[in-house]
Amino acid sequence: MRFTIDGDVVELDAEAVAALLREQVPEPVRTHWVDVAGIRFPVKQALEAGSGISRDRFRSHAASSVLTRLGFVTSSSPNSPTGASGPEPQARPAPHVSAEQAGAAFSTLVTFLRGSPLTDGVSALEHQLVNADRHTVAAVTAQAGLTDDLLRAALIVRRDVGRVSDVIHAAVIALALPAILNEGETVINRPSLGPGNDKSRPYDLETNLRVAEFKVAVWSGGDMMRKRTLTADLVHLALDESGRRPELWVAGEQPLRFLRTSTTPVADLLSRSSKHLRARYQTHYGSEPISLQTFTATHAGRVRLFDLADVLPAIASALL
Repeated sequence: MRFTIDGDVVELDAEAVAALLREQVPEPVRTHWVDVAGIRFPVKQALEAGSGISRDRFRSHAASSVLTRLGFVTSSSPNSPTGASGPEPQARPAPHVSAEQAGAAFSTLVTFLRGSPLTDGVSALEHQLVNADRHTVAAVTAQAGLTDDLLRAALIVRRDVGRVSDVIHAAVIALALPAILNEGETVINRPSLGPGNDKSRPYDLETNLRVAEFKVAVWSGGDMMRKRTLTADLVHLALDESGRRPELWVAGEQPLRFLRTSTTPVADLLSRSSKHLRARYQTHYGSEPISLQTFTATHAGRVRLFDLADVLPAIASALL
């Protein structure tokens, strides 16, 4: 379905939005929520994840309207449990899970994931379920390893370590600083160790000598959203006029190879970026198509590209 959000026209699909949210941890719900596969997300978090448009650019009621039209149940849906104006029900406290239980759950989940590539296992199960009935489907599913114990383990792990990406982002920047700062170089603005930047902190790192963005995700295929955000960071750095050295730090060779070899037009990759960034891009570089590899080599030629694995052994180990 097509929607206009703060002047941007975007195509949204309920399944795609749900898939993107599966990779996120629900933030605390204050008032407005959307139910996605039995999990409640704040509507602004959900729409930001699904559209790629910053939540600062729309209000909660607008997000609720979009998500309701996509078919999700929201706090504003006519038949939602709370209704449009009813109070949010008091959430039941999560049952206490000890560190030992969480560790056992993590072990169960890792054992399953290491058994075979998840994509291959799910694909095989999909084929095996064809023609299965209520009497045979349980046996087929159990044979694939999808058990109640696995589900419980996955839910525990998601709740207890769901913000691990935020921890990784913060740790990477903090641990990289001693290795990358030059003699006499100092951090001059509060670094953005959490997810996302704000107007007062346009870059992850600002020193008296450089501005830098860090992309810590390890690519594994199907990385379109990562490609879009990586391209946006490259353009953002290329447009910097502070006179300091712009740098883009990534995890592994795949993101670097993408920047240097992709023939996709930059404007296409920016289609879900902020309206402000897209306008700045067009003002500076025009409306003629420019491939990413050409942009990286020319307009963004002064942006230095680095692999975090070269300075952080933990990143190098994760890429093996």
